[in-house]
Amino acid sequence: MKKSILKSTAFCLGAGLICCLLLTALIVDYRAMQQTKDYLCRMVTVLAKTKDTKPATDENAKHLSELSGGMRITLLSDTGVVLADSQREHTVAQAGTGESGFQQMIQSGTLAAVHRNKQTGQRMIYAGAKVDYGYLCAAMTSRDFGHTLLSLLPAFLLTGLVAFAAAAALASRTADTVLAPVASFAKSLKSVQQGGVKLDPQKYPYEELRTMAGNINGMSEEIARNMRRLEQERTKINYILDNMNEGFVLLDTQQNILLINEAACSCFHVDKRNVQGKNILHATRSVPVVDGVAAVLEKGGHIAVDLPLPDKKKGEVNISRVEPEDNGAIDGGVILIITDVTAQRNAAKMRQEFFESASHELKTPITSIKGFAELLCSNMPLGGNKHEELSKRILKETVRMSSLISDIIMISRLESGDIMFERELIDLADVVDECCADAEPMAEMNHVRILCSVQPSVVSASHREMRELTGNLISNAVKYNRPGGYVDVKLENQDNVPILTVFNTGEPIAREYMERIFERFFRIDRGRSKAAGGTGLGLAIVKHIATNYGASVSVAASEKGNTFIVKFPVQ
Repeated sequence: MKKSILKSTAFCLGAGLICCLLLTALIVDYRAMQQTKDYLCRMVTVLAKTKDTKPATDENAKHLSELSGGMRITLLSDTGVVLADSQREHTVAQAGTGESGFQQMIQSGTLAAVHRNKQTGQRMIYAGAKVDYGYLCAAMTSRDFGHTLLSLLPAFLLTGLVAFAAAAALASRTADTVLAPVASFAKSLKSVQQGGVKLDPQKYPYEELRTMAGNINGMSEEIARNMRRLEQERTKINYILDNMNEGFVLLDTQQNILLINEAACSCFHVDKRNVQGKNILHATRSVPVVDGVAAVLEKGGHIAVDLPLPDKKKGEVNISRVEPEDNGAIDGGVILIITDVTAQRNAAKMRQEFFESASHELKTPITSIKGFAELLCSNMPLGGNKHEELSKRILKETVRMSSLISDIIMISRLESGDIMFERELIDLADVVDECCADAEPMAEMNHVRILCSVQPSVVSASHREMRELTGNLISNAVKYNRPGGYVDVKLENQDNVPILTVFNTGEPIAREYMERIFERFFRIDRGRSKAAGGTGLGLAIVKHIATNYGASVSVAASEKGNTFIVKFPVQ
């Protein structure tokens, strides 16, 4: 800026000096010409009054020229004809160029005239006075404007050097004085840019800087508010994205990561700081994912691909095209949504296995019933009480199939949520007593004793679900017991925590089967389970009901037998 000021000052000074030079040359030239004209007029007037104006001869004209100091003297008639001339030979050589100047003066009626000689190019000044026979005229050569300008040029050059030197020093000092507040203003702007600082308009000497400082303070406050608002919005978006269970990734058209949340980073085993703004290949090398992104960018649409997740989980990546925004906020790209589908896939697999197992379990009694019915309907002679025996077998298989169907319907409705039992305040002790009483006939049939010890335990639950839970545990303890054994049922209330314990003296459950016994249709000894009339769904129903109530179910095995423990939440 200082250079610009110095250049502008030099330019203005130079232009001013040139204008001054031209104007001075014009004034000097004009004044010199006027002085010459005045001098000629006075000289002619004086000569016209002398007695030597006659006769009108060349010798007399030369005499008058000598009296005037060497001026050219020309004597003309009233009509402008040259009668005598002090420089007669020049008159002939110049073909009357001087006479044209004299005649112009006489015709205009003035005492003086300026005329340029066409041959020599010199400027001539003419003056005349009236005499008896006509006019006495004098002529003198005058310097041109160019000569005047050249004569003044050295002085102006010297003056210009002095002026430029003085102006340079003065302009430099003035520029420093003017630019010091501007430099301070610019330095203060850096502090404002770093944030937290405002400009003080009163410390600047110029009104323009004070106004600018006030405007910048207002703009800074507005920008700060907008930045805080944007930061809050960004924080909200990041909070929402990072608290999503699904992984979220936003890519631009060059497959660079614009946004990625923590769930997606966990799926890809990467750190957000290391992949933000980089190509998707820095996050994952999964060929299906990379190929899917490329295909969606090229053709659009939607693609879903599988992606293995940590801890042997199964993931699904939904890849969709992002259309460009009209306002230019985003020029298109791809969105990746990573979903953990382990539960869905396992549920689908479990449903498939459930239906396969249910079909198999139902097929066995139906096949037995069909076989026995065919025997009864055949003409084959059956001796003794075979008819009664076959009828009892059919009834047994029918009862087993009915029980199996009831259990299948129960667990299916529980898992799907279609059945909702109304909860009420009940005493678990009454439920346990009822279930023990219901199991007595089966216990006598299997030569098993049932011991029941209960304490009052009031819970908010469905009476039917509690009967299902307790009844399945007690009936299993009776079915899978040994003849002469016993079942010990206890309900205790420890610090408002109801604990149901069912012990039987059956064969201890191996450790590897401890968790699997709660699976649907799982049997340790299929032959023994079917003989006991088990459906393979009792413990699965127990586990599901307990989970719905926030209770825990566990099993412990010892040489004496097996213990099932249900611990309800604090009441």
